[in-house]
Amino acid sequence: MHKINHAIFLLAFGLAIATARADDFSDGVSYYEQGDFSSAIESFKAAATKGNADAQFNLGLMYLNGEGIDQDYKQALSWFEQSASKGNARAQVNIGRMYAKGKGMVSNHGIAASWFRKAADQGYADGQYSLGILYVTGTGVARDYNKAKELFQQAANQSNASAQYQLGLLYLKGRGVTANLVEAYKWLSLAGDYDDSEVFRKYVAAKMSKEDVAEAQALAKDWKPQKAAE
Repeated sequence: MHKINHAIFLLAFGLAIATARADDFSDGVSYYEQGDFSSAIESFKAAATKGNADAQFNLGLMYLNGEGIDQDYKQALSWFEQSASKGNARAQVNIGRMYAKGKGMVSNHGIAASWFRKAADQGYADGQYSLGILYVTGTGVARDYNKAKELFQQAANQSNASAQYQLGLLYLKGRGVTANLVEAYKWLSLAGDYDDSEVFRKYVAAKMSKEDVAEAQALAKDWKPQKAAE
């Protein structure tokens, strides 16, 4: 099964997985994992037409990526919307990313922001991160580093590496927070090898004392993820 990057404009996530029960949805996941995309689509369609939100999401994803069927943004959006209407946060984020990137429609970051917010309000880390990026860039919403920091913090607390990276940059630059090199180094360390984390870690470390670097490393080592707020 695919392991997909979380970057804001990458329009894909891994498929929703199946439970142990035997039904059209779980059959679709099995077919997908075997590489039989045509059969997976048929099984997902059968489950999706019965209202299964995960099947609707997976079907949208396959139309979006053109897996086992011709790529069709209109169909992808339709299935994502049906899934999103049932509260599927992944579908909500994918709709937002389609609007942000202009996939099958004119790009509209205001609408994208509204979809990201729906997912963020559910405590979904990718929704929080994606909305945070819009607040940093002032795209579709008024630029607001304080709101961006809050959203990145919420996602970072859930081990979202992209948000941890962005949070580290905010602490480095003093945007939405008081500049703090120890916190910057800590969050850039937690982000691992995401994007340019290593480059910025070295940059930050060069400005720190050995004692401060050791403190930041200890904070990163002791850090534990938190569940999304209810």
